[in-house]
Amino acid sequence: MSPRPTRKAPRSRRRRIIGALAGLFLLIVVLGVLALPFLGVPGEAEAAKEDLDTAVSALQSGDLRASRDAVADAREHVDAAQGDIQGLGGDVWSVIPFLGTPVADARHLVQALDDATAVAEIGVDLSPKVSGKQATLFRDDQVDEATLDEVLEGTRRIADHLRSAEAELDDVRGTSPVVGTTIAARRDEAAAQVTPMLDTYEGLEPTLDQLPAFLGFEGERSYLVAMLNPAELRYSGGAALAFSPLFFDEGSLELGESRTVANDPGLQTEASWRKVSRNNFHLGKTRVANSTFAPGWSVSGEELLRAWRETHDKRHDGVIALDVVALSKLLGVVGGIEVPGYGEVTQSNLVETLIGSYDQYYPDPNAQDSLNDPLIPAFKDAMFSGGDYLTKARALGAAADGRHFAMYFRDEAVQEGITTLGLDGDLADVEGDYVGVFTQNINGSKVDYFQRRRLSLDVTLGKEGAATNQLDVVVDNATPPYALPVPDPRFGYFTRYAVINVAAFLPAGISMDQATLRGESWEPRVRSHYQHSYAVARMELDPATYGEASMDYTVPDAATVDEAGNLVYRLAIDPQGTVDPQTVEVRVHIPRGYRATTLPEGWSARGRTLSFTTGALEATQTWEIPIAATESTR
Repeated sequence: MSPRPTRKAPRSRRRRIIGALAGLFLLIVVLGVLALPFLGVPGEAEAAKEDLDTAVSALQSGDLRASRDAVADAREHVDAAQGDIQGLGGDVWSVIPFLGTPVADARHLVQALDDATAVAEIGVDLSPKVSGKQATLFRDDQVDEATLDEVLEGTRRIADHLRSAEAELDDVRGTSPVVGTTIAARRDEAAAQVTPMLDTYEGLEPTLDQLPAFLGFEGERSYLVAMLNPAELRYSGGAALAFSPLFFDEGSLELGESRTVANDPGLQTEASWRKVSRNNFHLGKTRVANSTFAPGWSVSGEELLRAWRETHDKRHDGVIALDVVALSKLLGVVGGIEVPGYGEVTQSNLVETLIGSYDQYYPDPNAQDSLNDPLIPAFKDAMFSGGDYLTKARALGAAADGRHFAMYFRDEAVQEGITTLGLDGDLADVEGDYVGVFTQNINGSKVDYFQRRRLSLDVTLGKEGAATNQLDVVVDNATPPYALPVPDPRFGYFTRYAVINVAAFLPAGISMDQATLRGESWEPRVRSHYQHSYAVARMELDPATYGEASMDYTVPDAATVDEAGNLVYRLAIDPQGTVDPQTVEVRVHIPRGYRATTLPEGWSARGRTLSFTTGALEATQTWEIPIAATESTR
C-alpha cells in the first residue's frame, strides 16, 4: 500500500517562494540604495557644462579670472558626478543586463565631460602665456623657448584628453528605452564639439612638431613678407608690390629692409625662372610683381620665391602675403598706429588712406612706393608687439577667410598645418559643384579699388546628379570722374580705365554649352588648373561702365546619387580679396518629385527652387544639401 502524501511539501514550496521574494525585495532595496547617488549626476553634469560654456565666453572676452573661476567650478561638479556614478553602485548597475546599459552610458558621458574639463584647465593655464598684454611667449622680438616648450606640451596633453573623450563617446550606446534618445542626443552634442577640435589638432600636429624649426631653433629660417595691393588685382589677390625679408634665428625675429620698385632695381628687372609644374599662369620672362598670377598661393607663393631667388640671389623658406585689408583687421585689435607719410591710421581709414585715391601722388607714380616702405614694419610691430596674440591670430584668420592673408611654406609638414587652419590661400577643394570668379588687372591701373562685382549662379539639377548651370558675372568699373590736368592715359596709376581678365574657375570636367560676352556670342577656351577648369574673358571698361559675361555649362557630378535615388548637392564658392566684397545669388532647381530634406543656414525654398543670397561674400562658402526622392519617384 502506497504511503499517503504529507502536507509538508506545499509549506516548503511556499517558504522557498517567500524566501525568494524576500531575497528579490532585498536585492531591489540594495540596488535602489546603490542607485541613490545617480540622482545627482544629471544636475552635476549640467552644471559643469554650463560652467565650461561660461569659461569659454569669459576667455574670449579677455576675462581670465572669470574663466579660471568657472573652470574650477566645473571641476567641482565633474568630480561630484564622478563620485556618484563611478562608485560601487555604478560598478554593480553597469553589469546588469538591459538595466545597466543607461548606467554604463552615463559613466562614459561623465568621463568625457571630465576630459573636456581637463582640456579647459590646461587652456586657462596656457592662455596668459600666449594671450593678453603680459604674454610671455613672445617679447622684444624674441620667442621664449621654455614657454614654447610648455605650450607645445600642453597642446599635446589637450590632444590626449580629446582622444580619450572621443573614445568614451564612441562607447555610448544610447539604445535604452525611455532614456536612450536623451543619452544619444547628449552624446552627439558632445561629439559635435570634441571631434572637430581633435581633427584640427591632428591636422596641426605635423606643424606643431616643426614649430621650433620654423622659429629658427634648429638653424636660421627666412621668409619673404609680401604686401599686396588690392587696387591692382591678380587672381591670387592684390599685386605684390612691397616686400621685406623676415628672419628667425634661435627664436629671435629680425625684419629686413623694405623693398619697393622705388628703391630696389631687382623689382624692375625682367627675369626667367623655372615654372611650377602645370602652372598655366607662368608668364616666362617678366618682373617679380607678375609672378603671382595663379589663383592659389601654394603655386603663386612658390613662383614668387623662385622669382626672388633669380632676381635677388636669395633663397627663402616661405611667403607671408597680406594686403591692406588684413592690416586694417589687425589695427582693429591693436588700435591706431603712426605711419610716416600718412600720420595716424586706424582700422576705419587705413584702406582708403593708402589706396583710395592715387591722384594724391600725381605727378610721380613712384611716390606711393616710397610711402609704402613703412607698411611692412607697421605690420610687424602690430603683430608681434603688445601681446594678445590669440586675438591677433583670429583677426588674421578672418582676413584669410576673405583671401586677404595667406601663408606658403616649402616645408611640407608646416604647410599641412597651414592648410588645416585655412591660411594657405588656395582654392576650395572640388567635391561636386564649384565657382570662383577672379579678375586680373592687365593695364597697371589702380581702379580695382572701385570695382564692384555681382555673381549669379542658376543650377538645374538632374536626377542622375548632373547639373546644367548658368553663371552670370557683372563687373562694374565704378570710378569717380577723372580730375587730373592731363588727358587720361588709359593705363598706369592715374587712369580711370580698367582692362581686366575675368576668370571663372569651375569644376574639372565641365562642358561649355554656350557663352556671351557683353551681349555678343563668345566661345571661351576651357583649360585645366589642377582640380579646376577655367575660362577667361577680357574686358575693357570705360570709367563708370560695366561689363557682363555669361556661361552655360554642364557639371557631370554636381550631386551624388544613392541606391534609393536620393541626391546630395554640394557647392563651394570662393571669394577674391577685393576691397568691396562681391555679391552672390544662387538658385538651385531640383528635379520634379524631389524635395530638400534640410537647408543650410541662409538658404530658402520656394517650390522646387532653393535660393541663397549675400550682399558680401567675405569667406569661402561650402554647402551640402540632401535632396530626397519621393515614393512616387522611386
